[in-house]
Amino acid sequence: MTTLSRITPAVILGLTLFLSSVSAHAGEMTFTPRASLSIASYEFTQTARPGALAPTNINNNDFPEVKFEVTFKIFGVGGTFIKDDFYLDLALQQSLNEEDDFTLTDPNLALPNNTFTETFKGDRQDSSITLGRKFLNKRAALYLGYKTGKSEASGNQGQHLLFEEDGFFIGANYAWVVGNKGAVSVNLAYADLDGELVEDVTNPAFASPPLNLPLDTNAASNAQGLSYGVTWSSRLSKTLSYSLGLDARSYTFEDVTNRIPNTANPSSEFKEEFLSTTFSLFFVF
Repeated sequence: MTTLSRITPAVILGLTLFLSSVSAHAGEMTFTPRASLSIASYEFTQTARPGALAPTNINNNDFPEVKFEVTFKIFGVGGTFIKDDFYLDLALQQSLNEEDDFTLTDPNLALPNNTFTETFKGDRQDSSITLGRKFLNKRAALYLGYKTGKSEASGNQGQHLLFEEDGFFIGANYAWVVGNKGAVSVNLAYADLDGELVEDVTNPAFASPPLNLPLDTNAASNAQGLSYGVTWSSRLSKTLSYSLGLDARSYTFEDVTNRIPNTANPSSEFKEEFLSTTFSLFFVF
């Protein structure tokens, strides 16, 4: 899985072209750092795995749909380099840990109340790099970029899930100035992402006799999806501005291929959904 420490040649080329472009124009480059806090409703869903529990007849031999559904508190830092109509933005985000339960009940489960329950605790990390150009008196912008994301959760009975994604995106935004009070902007972006799910199932209820079910997963997938949002921004003082935004993202990862031989069928798709409210402070030098 590609990370920011292994940025692809295309991103390096984009950075080179950006720096070459802005160096050819007059004017000084400025830097605007920021800090942010987001409250994000997050869902990561794996569809059912057909036949994964054969020949136990548990849940008709299908491992059920798994959904990690939490509300994350996410802290972010970033900054934007600006020169004339060009900008380069860097962003990093990290959530606090949150918990969610997975429960499977079936009369064929030789467990108390025929129920298997596991509590998962996990977090989310995101990073991005964006190159853009403003036009229409700086009210509009077109941009392209590269992003990574990682969702990781561990269960209290030994299971561990790690989903990583990375890929390119392209988008546009437009702002309407509201007198001297601030501005309302809308944003729309399209992303093409590669995803990888690594799932280690070590709980003796599944991984040892009498079941010995090969449920581990190392699956590759691909998604195309949209993100969109609306943001209000205004100035608090000569050196401090703020924004309040509402954003949504939805990515469906398909073409799932399990890279571990002799293991059960993987899910047919993974799905990520975000709905977040973000408050940001900008420091203007």
